[in-house]
Amino acid sequence: MVEEIRKLLLYLKKSTGKYEFSEAEILTTLSIKARFLTPDQVKEFLKIAIDQRCLKLADGLYSITCSINGIELSLNYKPNYDALMNESEGEDITETIIGLITASTKMNKRDVISEINKLREKNPFLSAKVASMVVARLNGVDVSRFLN
Repeated sequence: MVEEIRKLLLYLKKSTGKYEFSEAEILTTLSIKARFLTPDQVKEFLKIAIDQRCLKLADGLYSITCSINGIELSLNYKPNYDALMNESEGEDITETIIGLITASTKMNKRDVISEINKLREKNPFLSAKVASMVVARLNGVDVSRFLN
């Protein structure tokens, strides 16, 4: 799901030896030193990583908030920017699931989103897509077609 984000974060961690980075450090590492991404692509990566709760921005520092254990990088690793961009396009599935929940229950969209956010606060490693599926299942909505 967020595999490409986690690979880039692991690369950052291995390159710098840290779990917290300034935006300049991330730009330098991914754009100038490794020449993986353009500066604009790095900024898009940061936005997507924050949306997917893999990074947290506080006091000007980006902190890794997802697990990077179990991720392996090959010696000739190059990030797949298209796969990275697909991470940001998954929200329409979340909207579809929210629509299914509102149609199948007496909850309105605001209540459903509130439930999803509560679940994500309890478990910050859940993406919005996964949290919406869990909320759907808890409310008796079949989401098996989204599991592939």
